Amino acid sequence: MPNRSTAEDHAKLKVTSSRRRVLQTVGIGATAGLAGCFGSETDDDSDPAADLPEVELYGPDGDRIAPTIFFDQGDDTHQDVASQIQSDLEQIGVDLQLEGKTQLIGDHFGSEPLPDEDPEDFEYNPGLFNAGPPDRTRTVSDWDMLYGIAANSYPRTPGNTDTFWLKDSGTNAYGYVPEVDMAGLYEDFRNAETEADKQEYLNEIMGALTDELPANFMSESLRFWGFEEQINTSDEFNQYGYAPGYINRYRNDQSVGGDYVWLTGNQFNEAYLPEQEDVPSSNRTSLISDYSYAVDTNDEVFPLFMDVEDSGDGEVWVCTLRDNLEFGTDADGNSYGQMTAEDWVFQIENVHGVADDAADMWNEDQPPGQPADWVDVENVEQTGELEFQLELVEPDPLFPLRPILWGEYCYPRALYEEYAPDAEALRQSDEVQEFTWTGNLGAYTFEDRTPGQTGSFTAVRNDDYYMHEHTDDSNVQVMDDAWADAPYFDQFQFDVESEQSTRVERFRNAEADRMELPSENVQEFQEAVDEIRVEDQEDPYISFLFFNQRSNGSTLTRERDGREAIARVVDKETITQDIQRGQADPAVTFQPTWSDWYDESSVDVYGIDITEDDIVAARDLLRDNDNFTLEEV
Repeated sequence: MPNRSTAEDHAKLKVTSSRRRVLQTVGIGATAGLAGCFGSETDDDSDPAADLPEVELYGPDGDRIAPTIFFDQGDDTHQDVASQIQSDLEQIGVDLQLEGKTQLIGDHFGSEPLPDEDPEDFEYNPGLFNAGPPDRTRTVSDWDMLYGIAANSYPRTPGNTDTFWLKDSGTNAYGYVPEVDMAGLYEDFRNAETEADKQEYLNEIMGALTDELPANFMSESLRFWGFEEQINTSDEFNQYGYAPGYINRYRNDQSVGGDYVWLTGNQFNEAYLPEQEDVPSSNRTSLISDYSYAVDTNDEVFPLFMDVEDSGDGEVWVCTLRDNLEFGTDADGNSYGQMTAEDWVFQIENVHGVADDAADMWNEDQPPGQPADWVDVENVEQTGELEFQLELVEPDPLFPLRPILWGEYCYPRALYEEYAPDAEALRQSDEVQEFTWTGNLGAYTFEDRTPGQTGSFTAVRNDDYYMHEHTDDSNVQVMDDAWADAPYFDQFQFDVESEQSTRVERFRNAEADRMELPSENVQEFQEAVDEIRVEDQEDPYISFLFFNQRSNGSTLTRERDGREAIARVVDKETITQDIQRGQADPAVTFQPTWSDWYDESSVDVYGIDITEDDIVAARDLLRDNDNFTLEEV
């Protein structure tokens, strides 16, 4: 795929609902369903190992290496991808075990201390998905490889990808400990004064990732969306950046009425917003509360709750809130009142950890709000009832584009104070779980949700939506007249149906207004011109084959040579071009090939144009490693 660099090309990226939703499931509708077609028989004409003897791989205890791969059992394509990986690994003697699971992010992507370990003794214990040092922790489920999760590559600001690759990052569920000074390289990248210097540091980072292989970068994909033909989408829907859906989404004409159903295979995972890191949850909560501001398709700030402006030196940024933001109530129905700068300053200081003594407020080692995301903010100060300013550690003219403040929700200060110091009580409180706090902050108001593989999340139109009052006059920015009546549906529902085939059949039967389409069904729905409209979006998320490097991981995934052997033989071209029917391209590193920051010369390329030499090289890696024995059979 050719490298793209023009502004027009970059306008084709996917809209994301929030600034720092770093994980999403993959393959839900973005790939083909060919269950059972791969991994059973191999055409010798295309098999690079056809002339090589069959082998079996044994570990240091003399047992056959038989790692387990988890994949999303609700997506037929994931079965096919896992089967292909199973077939590929047979070429190096690995007996891969397949296990389909549900809720990869919610139930299986995480770690925990070993039973006889005390987390208070750990060198680091960041929480979220990362429980601490890999030799003293385990993944919560016994997987050795995990396929079905994609991560945000941040093509605007790739310095923010460090959240996946630092040993003490909360997102590092798989237990990767870099051999290089990864934190230092990211710091050098952020502080570099020229684009050329930044590129050099990023090349070192990407080179290290393809050398040390904490995960195998699998694919960069298109996402195909089916819409009921009468549902409107904006011209900017296919672009990378915020396109205001609430004024552009309606049925037939721009008038209020009717229901809107989004059929999905993804469940709701996290109601506590400061720790919400997944796209499915954010898609739902963004219905019932807007956030700070968005970044539009031209990489410019689009004010929602606030506008943000440079004070002049790129080091101090002034944030101005709209003047009619009203929180909802506590669990007893008592109003929290107006959102002010005081609420923002309190959250940034005491929940995101900008204040030096923030942890003292809570009964956990870290404040319950992703403090690592805010390390570049030196100080926050209230400068008016509706104004506060952020002082950065270093001047940063691109600060509004970075996933720190943009997309940030805000809870009332009183909500935090009611439950402090008990962070878990806060997370599980009725106010958080039932969203009583949202008031006029969202286009919709939460009504109910039912968990599970056939659950739902339902919200109803908010007559008091704050944007209604900002179309004639505003202390921040006057909005388009269409906001005066937004949103245009009486009810908005996420309808969960875990089985892909059932989702497709329900969509055929007009039981939903929107659904992400499996590639095998794209042409069918494209031809159904009177009923369905198909839109495609390029995606900044890169899908991974994660390797478990914690104490319960296979020797194969804990050993760097084992990980390289896997990467050398897993055929990304077959996966993307055959199983995913050309609706994806092989990923090379943790930037998509269309990114301005992509530089293939700096990375090791695996899984493309695999030859017999690649299979031999993978086998030699294992033979030369004392932890493995490779035997011909």
